[in-house]
Amino acid sequence: MSVTTTVVKGPLNLVNPPSIVTTNPILSWYAKYAVDYSIAKTTTPPTKYYASNATLVNTDRSIISGAAEIWDYYIELYGQFERCAHDLISISVLSDETSGKHTMIVQTTNNLHLKDGKGIVPLPQAFVYEIAEAEEGAGMDDLQIWEVKCYFDKGLLERAAST
Repeated sequence: MSVTTTVVKGPLNLVNPPSIVTTNPILSWYAKYAVDYSIAKTTTPPTKYYASNATLVNTDRSIISGAAEIWDYYIELYGQFERCAHDLISISVLSDETSGKHTMIVQTTNNLHLKDGKGIVPLPQAFVYEIAEAEEGAGMDDLQIWEVKCYFDKGLLERAAST
């Protein structure tokens, strides 16, 4: 087993990423995912980034299965806000070249912009993505997310949404 580790510390601008991001296939893929989700989430097919049978393990350990279900869940969850702006703290990628599987850990502060200009609530978040070869005819750069686990204070998000 040949595992390589890449760590990038923020702040990072994924719209105009540094060379460490553009030269690493997984980080480059993630930059495309982040940009598509932020500006084209309603027109991007979910299987461009998520495997059709991908799973999301939520903060309360509930599981959402399926690319469309995960994509729609995130659109609904974050659609409660005027917008979300991520301040990336760090991204760590562990790549197993033998199996072609990659674990990516993303730490971010999601700045939840409340509707009607009522302010911004910073929400620390972490996501652990399991990324591997894409299903035939799907994916971006031959990669897809097969599992994602998210970690954040859902109560804080819910309180912010009800403000």
